[in-house]
Amino acid sequence: MVLAGCGGSSSSDSAGDVATPFMEQCEALAGLPVEGGGVTTAIHTPANDGDPSSALWPDHCLVRGAMNQRTGIDDKPYALRFEVRLPAEWNDRLYYQGGSGVDGTLFTAVGQYAGGGNTRNALIDGFAVVTTDSGHQTEAGVPNGAFLFGADPQARDEYGDMQIPQVTAAARTVIERLYGSPDQYAYFVGCSNGGRQAMIAAQRYPDLFNGIIASAPGFRLAQASIQALYQAQLTAEVAPTGQGRAPDLSQGLTTEEKTVVRDRILDSCDSLDGLEDGMINRVSACQLDPTEWVCAVGESDNCLSQEKAEYVAAMFAGAYTTDNELIYAPWPFDPGMVSQFGNPFLGIFAGEASHIYTTPPTITEDLTGYALNADIDQEYQKLRATNGTFQRSGIDFTNGESPNLDAFRANGGKLIMLNGSADLAFSPLDMAAYYDEVEDRYGPATEDFLRAYVIPGMGHCSGGQATDQFDSFQALRQWAEQGNRPEAITATAGDGTPWPGRTRPLCPYPSEAVYDGVGNPESAQSFRCELPD
Repeated sequence: MVLAGCGGSSSSDSAGDVATPFMEQCEALAGLPVEGGGVTTAIHTPANDGDPSSALWPDHCLVRGAMNQRTGIDDKPYALRFEVRLPAEWNDRLYYQGGSGVDGTLFTAVGQYAGGGNTRNALIDGFAVVTTDSGHQTEAGVPNGAFLFGADPQARDEYGDMQIPQVTAAARTVIERLYGSPDQYAYFVGCSNGGRQAMIAAQRYPDLFNGIIASAPGFRLAQASIQALYQAQLTAEVAPTGQGRAPDLSQGLTTEEKTVVRDRILDSCDSLDGLEDGMINRVSACQLDPTEWVCAVGESDNCLSQEKAEYVAAMFAGAYTTDNELIYAPWPFDPGMVSQFGNPFLGIFAGEASHIYTTPPTITEDLTGYALNADIDQEYQKLRATNGTFQRSGIDFTNGESPNLDAFRANGGKLIMLNGSADLAFSPLDMAAYYDEVEDRYGPATEDFLRAYVIPGMGHCSGGQATDQFDSFQALRQWAEQGNRPEAITATAGDGTPWPGRTRPLCPYPSEAVYDGVGNPESAQSFRCELPD
């Protein structure tokens, strides 16, 4: 048995081209059966830790395989592909790296950590790491090839929620064959679509993982995709005409108008935490009405036209149906939001809404045209629709919005949610509302298995004018393995911000960071976490 009983010790005891036991046993995994398929390749991969332009990894075994190979109803080939990288120095733990976008790519299984500025990954730190393409491959050389799998119902299901148990089982089969023992702890970490998958894992597969991080979690991704269409239509009403006489959605606000909105937000909300530092820490207290920023007669500085003020107010308020039903969520007043008006995520959201989440799908090459001409009410209703071909609705197979975490809690699972306050893909206010739903169900016991953190100024997954560098994964490990519940997590601003090296506490929701009035304003130690008034 490969490395049986080694408990993570290395078998790489030779150098150069001489085969080691680990190398031989790795490559013997080729052809290993897994449920629904098998391992197609197994390659010993030497450490690559000296080239900063390359992926950083230790000596490990690279395994790829496939399951559920078939022809879809669209006459295209499908398979649920997976990649597992297994280090020679194993720490007895499994790390499931969530996907991105709409998947369709077999991501390199290095085990990316949440947030920005990471120089390490889970593979380096001794984890066996698994990824998947979620059952489909992006079609190259055709318009919108990333979304065409939406024409096949099984491909929709595997992308949505069915890949997680199958890929986890395959990874565990490989782990037990190579190491001779099962993993002792398992983690799922993902951002964006990967964050959505993380929420699916906690709610629908509560016995698979000890700890989960859901960063920028698109757990109501179906509704968020319709919100993006709504935002595009709002922007088109105020945007200038661009190439081909189509509205230039990147110019809903001019550069000068964006400055006005940013300055107004900072002037009103920056000092609410006791310190003017260019960051909005007390998000809950920043409640503004952009229609109050309309220029008075004869005024032109630091103000907006009536049309643009109403546009800004509508963007922050969120999307509504004609019956005044909130489609997704409102957005916090963070100055980093403003540069994203027009929505840089429109292309992917429009592709998801048209091809994947609505029934029947709209297969189109013109995603912008679809977004600008869609009937919002109709597309919103199509998220819940089914028919003889697509027997699960988009909301059913996509979303992970249930507050029922009974089984996850009973199994001792721990879940950390993260969201930047300047993320125009998924609203931190939606994350907060989800936490509130869970707390309504479990009361004070909620904090024993769920923590949520809003990262002021952070964009989608990382970046922005923010302290976006933090180690939430070690906090999760200590919670899952030692019972040490995380409180404030110290975060650092990177070199791309106006304040490199600044630190701030990330406070567990609903608390927020407040300056103590006397300490170093650049240090997290000068802040305390307080509940909103």
